[in-house]
Amino acid sequence: MEEILTDLREEQDSLEKLLLELEEAQWDIPTPAEGWTIKDTVSHIAHIDEVAVAIMDGDLSPIQRARELATGYRSSFNEIGVERGRAMRPSEVLSWWRETREVMLQKLSQKDPKERIPWFVMPMSARAFATARLMETWAHGLDCFEAVGRKPVDTDRLRHIALLACLARPWAYTVHGLEAPKTPLRVELTLPSGALWTWGPEDSRDKITGSAADFCRVAVRRLHYLDSDLKASGEEAKRFLQIAVAYAGSPGPGRPPKKGHEE
Repeated sequence: MEEILTDLREEQDSLEKLLLELEEAQWDIPTPAEGWTIKDTVSHIAHIDEVAVAIMDGDLSPIQRARELATGYRSSFNEIGVERGRAMRPSEVLSWWRETREVMLQKLSQKDPKERIPWFVMPMSARAFATARLMETWAHGLDCFEAVGRKPVDTDRLRHIALLACLARPWAYTVHGLEAPKTPLRVELTLPSGALWTWGPEDSRDKITGSAADFCRVAVRRLHYLDSDLKASGEEAKRFLQIAVAYAGSPGPGRPPKKGHEE
């Protein structure tokens, strides 16, 4: 638990470092997430971190509210924090996120890693819960970096997101209306440090290899698999690359392939 919380804090700090370098007007730059600016994106992260705190305090009303407002990929529940942030100055949004995430980290630090915490699709262990917060911070952070033409520095924290994506393999099939196969899958990824990260049986016929950076971007729908360096052998490995999703809810349209890489 200490490991994942340390990495979660570092991921949050990485995004905050970018935000502190922005001029106030840059917070209104559109991101690749349609309809959202950088300020909208940070407001969304702050709101969901706030929801996490409420749920850990025993208030499950956000889950019910999200179900009531579910309207597809861009659920109107996701717009709650965005609308709140639009009435704030960038400095106020940053303070909101900073204060909320500190409370969230403190509460998570008191959890047993295996304790189940309710969430929107299904309960998660506290460790997986913290991993999901890291994943979302990183994914939305990618949008902020791209909006200002900056490249984030990839780190071995990506191992957490890769694991989350692999564990969510059955969910990826379900959310795409497909039956999850019983076929085992082997994933071998090179982390930014050069270390090898693996998941699944070594003798699996279906295998995915490549960089953790590309695999994680594909799994959070920020990179089309055809534009990645990933290689898949076996029909189910190829299918998984097409549908991989590391987060709960609808996967959304994702990024289209670049011109010349179309299927």
